[in-house]
Amino acid sequence: MAVVLDGRETSAKVAEELKAQVEELKRKGVTPTLALILVGTDQYSARYVNMKAKRAEEIGVATQVHQLEQTNTEEVVKLIRKLNADPKVHGFMVQLPVPKELNELAIVEAIAPGKDVDGIGPTTFGKILMGEECHHPAGIVAIMELLRRYNIDPEGKHWVIAGYTNIIGKPMAALLMNMKVSVSLCRADDPKLPEIVRQGDVIVTELYRKHAINADMVKRGVVVIDNGNNYEGKKVFGDVDTEGVSQVASAITPVPGGVGPLLITMLLRNTVKAASH
Repeated sequence: MAVVLDGRETSAKVAEELKAQVEELKRKGVTPTLALILVGTDQYSARYVNMKAKRAEEIGVATQVHQLEQTNTEEVVKLIRKLNADPKVHGFMVQLPVPKELNELAIVEAIAPGKDVDGIGPTTFGKILMGEECHHPAGIVAIMELLRRYNIDPEGKHWVIAGYTNIIGKPMAALLMNMKVSVSLCRADDPKLPEIVRQGDVIVTELYRKHAINADMVKRGVVVIDNGNNYEGKKVFGDVDTEGVSQVASAITPVPGGVGPLLITMLLRNTVKAASH
């Protein structure tokens, strides 16, 4: 039976560690500050920004919320450049996606890499690929933190990334390219997906299809990191049939309660790290 990689418990432990780090920084006269940029009027984006601000307050990180309801790409870039130049702001993030009439690439390109605590800029991606120091996206930091906390060595294994976006799959692959591992990637619609997944010692999913991976598709002892969020009414399901796969896997993240609870915490850890430099 697989060990459950508990994201809620891990998030709580990291948050306590961050509180202590924030207190130490404040004693030195530094208050870690995160700016949150909300573009448009999407209620789900607004709710997520509010969650981030609340979690930041709980560990002592100051926040600035900048909401631009009616705006254009130039105005958003102007605000980003202002935050880039503000020494009191240690990190900031733009809540994505932005409204479709805006140029999302131009917006994320404007973020200074040193303040890109969400790890979404193309310069940050390039640094990950080259193995240089930068703020990694919260999703891949969360995955590596779970493995570390549960004493699972990520190296010397065959990693399979099943489905990939700019949020997790692609930066995860870039990070792994600088480690002692083998990496295979397959698209969500790849007809060879079952065959490729079956080779993995570690599987990271970003398929967005309920229970697309079952016990017959994985090898015994596999470590499974499920990033699926597939809603049916108010219930959420992962990409992996957790009940079945747990019988053959050595470790697995649940959905909900796996990677998700760590995302905001890792964003805040990147902010505290930025404030420490």
